[in-house]
Amino acid sequence: MNSTTSAEFNPAYFKSIMGEFPEEWREFVAVNVRTFSEGFDKLKAASDAGDMEVVSDVRHALSPSLQQWGTVTLDTQLMALESADLLEHWKAIEPEFKTLLTALKALT
Repeated sequence: MNSTTSAEFNPAYFKSIMGEFPEEWREFVAVNVRTFSEGFDKLKAASDAGDMEVVSDVRHALSPSLQQWGTVTLDTQLMALESADLLEHWKAIEPEFKTLLTALKALT
């Protein structure tokens, strides 16, 4: 993984909180994997359809979690999406989002 997201992604804070509770850690990560996977699917479909309203709703819902995991650049890129060039810019962001999902899945 050679991307901005992989460099920023840092689960150490959450791991330190739940270090003595490995089952809770796995559940926490699994919830985030589901949340980000569902968000990714919605963003992809909405970008393909040019549906900026759905993109806006999803990115605002995901933003706090993206920031918590330290993926500030991905969050900033999602917030910068606009209807005029939605599909083009989504295609540039999509690999970063996949990087995040891969990194999260590796924690389970």
